Amino acid sequence: MSSISPESAGDSRSALEASESIPNDGDSSSQASARNPTKIVYPQLADERLTSSALYQRALGQPSVIIYQDEVLTDPQPVWDFMESVDEGMDCGLYIYTFRLDHNGEPDCYLAHFISTESAITYSGAYENNWDALTESGCSKVTSISFNEYGFLVYEMESSSEASGIQVVNNRALYNNAEERQKMYDTYLVPIYYTALGNRVWASPEELASWIWLFEELYNYENDDTPWDRFGSNWPVETMVKTLSRYFEGVTADMVISEPKYADAYDPETNTIFYEGGRGGGPLCLRVTSWMQEGDRLVIDYEGYEYYSGVPWEDGFYTLTVKTMEDGSFRYLSNLPRN
Repeated sequence: MSSISPESAGDSRSALEASESIPNDGDSSSQASARNPTKIVYPQLADERLTSSALYQRALGQPSVIIYQDEVLTDPQPVWDFMESVDEGMDCGLYIYTFRLDHNGEPDCYLAHFISTESAITYSGAYENNWDALTESGCSKVTSISFNEYGFLVYEMESSSEASGIQVVNNRALYNNAEERQKMYDTYLVPIYYTALGNRVWASPEELASWIWLFEELYNYENDDTPWDRFGSNWPVETMVKTLSRYFEGVTADMVISEPKYADAYDPETNTIFYEGGRGGGPLCLRVTSWMQEGDRLVIDYEGYEYYSGVPWEDGFYTLTVKTMEDGSFRYLSNLPRN
């Protein structure tokens, strides 16, 4: 049933406990779980909106993984205990509480619950307002489950042809320079994340052909509202060029106007482009692996990975190069595949 053995789980645990991020109190897993099933090791990532919620307090009393705003807050001990119990044929359970702030700034929770009875595993999951219905509708049989080196719990269900998974170990426990990696990611990858990174390779900004999408992404990065909130569906070309020029050198109005996909949307009388959105797209998962500064050139290596497992894509390794400026700003220069 499980593709992780007690020995391999122990090796993973030992490696992570060696990190300063996760202290080892010296107790056996069973004693620690009985006394306090869930230990918060990253309290700095939580806030009162989360800690004052009844569901958060409930999770602390169960063998749980608690995730808040895409950050794992908890020690992975309950995960290891669950995996070892499955391999030993012992009855056990694991809860994964995923909290995200809704549009009102209040925590909304999705609960995933794994139950193992004589190594037969079932899964159920729902948002908190559907938990009663979930209980009535039953569970899904889990046909395989494993914990991998990227800190993900990966599982397959009888009811689905595709694998699922979720990260249950914080990056701070996996990488010694996790904080620096995150800073590089937030500063340089996030602004153009969906439009110009990953397999969208370009040797110079002139090769980019999605200026409207880039403006949309950069505007959302810089502001709390959207371009539609401010401009409606008629976006001023002058504003677009000014915004794009803060991140790319050599951007002109002609480059934006002449984009083939939206050539008929330009109104010369108002100098605006009519755009109602609709780009679509699924999740894009990227992580910084290394970087090097040489003069005013910052070279950032990163990789794309599967959202459900953390496993890097085949041929999913890239190098983003930016030019850093004396005033703290920067300009994107290229995004190329890395061999």
